[in-house]
Amino acid sequence: MIWEIDEQSRTIEGLDTYGRPRPEYAAALGLVPAPKGRRVLAVTIEIVVVVLLQLPMLIGALPGLLAIALSTDPEAAMRAQSGLLWIVLAAAASYALTTVFLLVQMILHGRRGVTLGKALTGIRSVNVRTLERPGFWRGAVVRYLVQGASFLLPLLGPLLVIALSPLFDPQRRGRGWPDMAAATWFVDVKQGLDPYDQKRMRIARKTVATDLADVRAELPSLATPRGPQAPALQVPTARRSGGVLGAPKTEAPAPAPDPVTAAGWSPLGGAPAGAAAAPVASGIVDAVPGFAVPAAAAASAPAPAPTPAAAPAAAPRPTPAAPPLTPAPIPSPASAPAAPAAGAPAAPAPRAAASAQLVLDSGERVAIGAGILLGRAPSADQAADAGLTAVAVADSTRSVSKLHFAVLRTPAGLVVVDRASTNGSALVHDGDETPLVPGRPVPLADGDTIRFGDRSALVRGA
Repeated sequence: MIWEIDEQSRTIEGLDTYGRPRPEYAAALGLVPAPKGRRVLAVTIEIVVVVLLQLPMLIGALPGLLAIALSTDPEAAMRAQSGLLWIVLAAAASYALTTVFLLVQMILHGRRGVTLGKALTGIRSVNVRTLERPGFWRGAVVRYLVQGASFLLPLLGPLLVIALSPLFDPQRRGRGWPDMAAATWFVDVKQGLDPYDQKRMRIARKTVATDLADVRAELPSLATPRGPQAPALQVPTARRSGGVLGAPKTEAPAPAPDPVTAAGWSPLGGAPAGAAAAPVASGIVDAVPGFAVPAAAAASAPAPAPTPAAAPAAAPRPTPAAPPLTPAPIPSPASAPAAPAAGAPAAPAPRAAASAQLVLDSGERVAIGAGILLGRAPSADQAADAGLTAVAVADSTRSVSKLHFAVLRTPAGLVVVDRASTNGSALVHDGDETPLVPGRPVPLADGDTIRFGDRSALVRGA
């Protein structure tokens, strides 16, 4: 009674409002309908086995039985048979072996969705609503009863019920009338997901459920917002396969005018004429332990000279402009670094940015550039808005999320950020594997390996 209550209260995924199974849900899980050619081959194999089990009767018992049946005096013909005992034993052996074979077939079909022919051809049977085992009584017994009843009408019955009825399936899944009565569906485990692989099936269900509830989340900007017009900072509040959603913090009082902005410097437009470019501060980099802005970039500018009070009769004196900051120089193709002052130590030559890339386990190489968004189906628009490149990877096991992780280029180097993926990511550095915390950037080094789902990528040139 308790089991019946649990079954009634259970929520079945993949059904429409009328309780009918949706083919697109099964396709999203990775289930592929079994091809008709292999289904026919599976039935043919099982028929051949039944015929082989009937050979003792066909060879030893059938000739004697026909002689007795066609005789004008059956009793005399039976007494005349010298091997009557062997006829009975051959017939009994054939029927016993055939009965055991069919019973084993029904039990395996109901419990594991497989028979001898289906096992050899890579086909499994599932309940069309729950995508689980068909069950013994309805999934096996009812199906075999319908198929057996079709033989009551020789030739035409099996041709219509078994061979032609799958062509009339309104959902085009290849389900015939026996499948409709038994609520079964045959899937191909060679080209698609095996529904009896519990781990893969659980991952697929979780991935599809997360993808259906996926909400687009913008990537954090690589430039720190400045000024009263800057958008509110985001704090993580929820997790989705597409990323970490955030809620705005409480509005802070307007900050004092920034001497860098007052001097005309812009994180996107570059430094003004005559001033060296400063590295863009990043909220992502600030959150990484061990990352720090270079000392030259953190040097504070001298305070501007106070503006003297203007005389009533005299013209107002212009306020002297604040001297620009002197951060560490960054190489720019448009301008060359200025020569050092006489007597001052020469600044070290800037190092050119390395052309880093990811080498996937499939051998494919992906250039990182300014940064990449990697997943099973990352949003190209979302990546373009953040100035990154969307990289889609093939994953037949669906262990990789639609948007799995991001690799970003910061002033301090490359960092990897897990985008709250379903199966998580990990970084292998010097043989030590460390799981990535969603939303928290971790620095990358040359030779590191990023594990995501069942896939992996090697970092080169970091």
